[in-house]
Amino acid sequence: MFSKALFKQSMKANWVKWTVVTVATCVMLAIVIVVLGNLGINDIRDSLKQVFTQADQESYLKENSVDSYELYLTTVDMYNETNGLGAMLSMVTNPYNQRVQEYKDANGGAEPSAEQKQTFIDETITDFTTNWGSIIEGMGYNLEEIIPMLEGLLQFYSNNTTLQGVDLLEGYMLNEIYTQAYDREIAKEDMTPEEAADRAEQARTLASDAIAQYKADSEAGNITAGADFDVSYYESIAANYVNEMMYDTVYDMQIEEGANDDEAKQYAVSVKVISNTAISTYTLWLAEYEEDNINAGLDATVTDEQKESARAEAIESITDQIPEKVGEALSELGNMDIYGLIIGSIFYRIAGLLLPMVFVIMVANGLLAGQVDSGSMAYVLSTPTKRRTVTVTQMTYLIIALLAMYLLLTAVSVVSVWAVGGNSFAINYSEILLFNLGAFLTMFAIAGFCFMCSAIFNRTKYSMSIGGGITIFSLVCTILGLFGSNVVPSAMRIDAMNFFNYLSVISLFDTVSILDGGLSYLWKFAILLGIGIVTFIIGVFRFDKKDLPL
Repeated sequence: MFSKALFKQSMKANWVKWTVVTVATCVMLAIVIVVLGNLGINDIRDSLKQVFTQADQESYLKENSVDSYELYLTTVDMYNETNGLGAMLSMVTNPYNQRVQEYKDANGGAEPSAEQKQTFIDETITDFTTNWGSIIEGMGYNLEEIIPMLEGLLQFYSNNTTLQGVDLLEGYMLNEIYTQAYDREIAKEDMTPEEAADRAEQARTLASDAIAQYKADSEAGNITAGADFDVSYYESIAANYVNEMMYDTVYDMQIEEGANDDEAKQYAVSVKVISNTAISTYTLWLAEYEEDNINAGLDATVTDEQKESARAEAIESITDQIPEKVGEALSELGNMDIYGLIIGSIFYRIAGLLLPMVFVIMVANGLLAGQVDSGSMAYVLSTPTKRRTVTVTQMTYLIIALLAMYLLLTAVSVVSVWAVGGNSFAINYSEILLFNLGAFLTMFAIAGFCFMCSAIFNRTKYSMSIGGGITIFSLVCTILGLFGSNVVPSAMRIDAMNFFNYLSVISLFDTVSILDGGLSYLWKFAILLGIGIVTFIIGVFRFDKKDLPL
């Protein structure tokens, strides 16, 4: 079944071809890996990727800032809705003032004591509950919540602090702000209850902080005591709060990621600037829409559509200004694996297979059909050597020659990867080993087919035409199919060209699956192995049974 003499003869006849092809392929692969490893070919890709990443981050920061700011402005709307509650204030402050004044008149203008003031407060609240309680509840307010707040307001009022509505907001309205903010956020798409609750709590915190600042400014004399808690004052507090919140959040994240204090501060400041720019742009557009509405004789209130338009202008990034198709192409280029394209798809599936294909076509043809056509097969079979021995020996030589070629190629590729950084290189050791295994199985399948053609035909012209022609056709289809595959950027891709990939056995060598960490390449490798085994077996049996022109 096996002839050492015939095996040695095949080695002697083909060692030059094997050596030239193997050395040339190894040199090409080594050059490709070393050049790519030292060229920094991903610099442009990484730069593009960084641009889009920064643009996405900037857009996210702007969006988060504007949304937070707009969310906090809910507090202003809530305050403006307290006109009915404001009327309640006069229902307690006027009777209280009357009691205080009566006391002063009866006591020569002397101020009532703290205990006496508390008595007046209790009497005022009792009268309010008796006279107005049922009416207040009929208006939809909870009297049990309103009374303590009114009492607290009178306690501030009795100490000559007249921040009307502020203390009321601190209790009842802060809870209302939370509820409305939560309802608003949970209505948004992709907003979880946890996220909505977090945003609502932020709104309540901001409102509480703004009110506290308002009190402090009033008590320090920076604003007139009792002045309205106006919109412009709150907007300033809200903008500062959002900017500081963004600064603190980003600073803490940078510190957690290992940045030093200066680096964290520098990045946090840049984020704060982005946040402030977005909010300023948003408010300017809102003011512009208000003016447009007034000029058009409409209500100055900005509509939801106008708010959304202002928001879009405020969060616009550089990528939003690029035409959609161009942006998609550049983004795809930034995410493209250039090393995988050159080494995996271009070298191992095309350039790296060309010379081994030439070797297989020539050697497979010469092992059987070439010898039959030249008449030397008659000399071989005139000895005690059987046909089965010839085919098995020649098949064994072809397989071993290919195996030795790819073992050497594997060693060269591993050493080359090690030389340019090992696993830190874009293609790691496991991937390069799988590439070589895939290339060997691809050539194993092609070798089986060429061997089968050599066994079937008695003439070299037929064996070379069919075996070699279909093999080269597969390679050409792979080249054409490359321009229709997903490894090529969409700007350069011609989807119709993907049809050629279905005409080539090389398509079963799935380098993309290897690089993506998938497992689909396994069943494709199994098919390649099966093709090689089946075609070699067919070649052996067909040569045994065919008529030879000896």
